Amino acid sequence: MKPGDFIDTYLRLDEENDFVLQQVPCPFLGVDNYCSIYDKRPKACREYPHTDRKDFHKISNITIRNTAVCPAAYNIVEEMKRRINN
Repeated sequence: MKPGDFIDTYLRLDEENDFVLQQVPCPFLGVDNYCSIYDKRPKACREYPHTDRKDFHKISNITIRNTAVCPAAYNIVEEMKRRINN
């Protein structure tokens, strides 16, 4: 699928002008809870939840939003808070 077709079919712009999926959960998530396009998934999916980025601090707003839906992001933020408070 061409990138433009993927964008038109599956994505929308959010309030911060970022592309996000039109539907939740992901349309490629199977009934078995596994990604049906895992080997061809977009870069954003491969890097999710983006907590190992070199400039992680620049995307803290994304990480905070991800804590509502991603246990890994939640646990990482909680551990950061714990370390800051100690």
